[in-house]
Amino acid sequence: MRSERGPRSRPPVRPRPHEEGGDAGSDGLYFYGVTRARSWRGAVEGDPVIKVRYRDLEAMVRPVPYKVPELDDASLAEHQRLVDSTQRKGTVLPAPFGLVFRGRRSLIRFLEDQYIVLDEGLAFLDNHWELRLHVSALQEDDGALTELATHLYSELRRFARAAIPLRAREERLLSAAFLVERGAWIEFVERADDLESSHPEIAFDVTGPWPPYDFVRILT
Repeated sequence: MRSERGPRSRPPVRPRPHEEGGDAGSDGLYFYGVTRARSWRGAVEGDPVIKVRYRDLEAMVRPVPYKVPELDDASLAEHQRLVDSTQRKGTVLPAPFGLVFRGRRSLIRFLEDQYIVLDEGLAFLDNHWELRLHVSALQEDDGALTELATHLYSELRRFARAAIPLRAREERLLSAAFLVERGAWIEFVERADDLESSHPEIAFDVTGPWPPYDFVRILT
């Protein structure tokens, strides 16, 4: 089993659609996520990240042109690095890559409109990280290995606050995400290792801890 570092509080978080007028024409704010105001201080590693506060929430943003950002490896890595560094200091409700607000006014309105959902989401994620599990077959599968992988997923589910299946690649039997308490993630990996050792016909690949991307939905 390989364990490595890496990159849905269920109600959807829905930013208000961009309006005409207001702060149209102003620069955009690239959105990394939301944290408690007490959980994060200052910019990270020299990045021009600013905090926009509403009540006890802070949005992590960076001034950018108001347009769809380029989807490239460097931008994805920068987004992941900032969110990952922030989660090391406190709970973060991470945003997916590429969400840009039309200025501070739109962002504040979003925080105001969605305050209850954001607050409940942070409470749900508090003191937890995400681990991902990928299960592969080491021999031909006649259906029994897929059933076994599902059973082992259920076993590991008992050691997590929440778990969800993920879309697995064709060569995998199963992929899943687990929301695991920060202080118990090594124990979770060891438990997965024990299960893998008991079933030599399959292989486990556990990655993380990650920010809990798979347990947050931010709808645009």
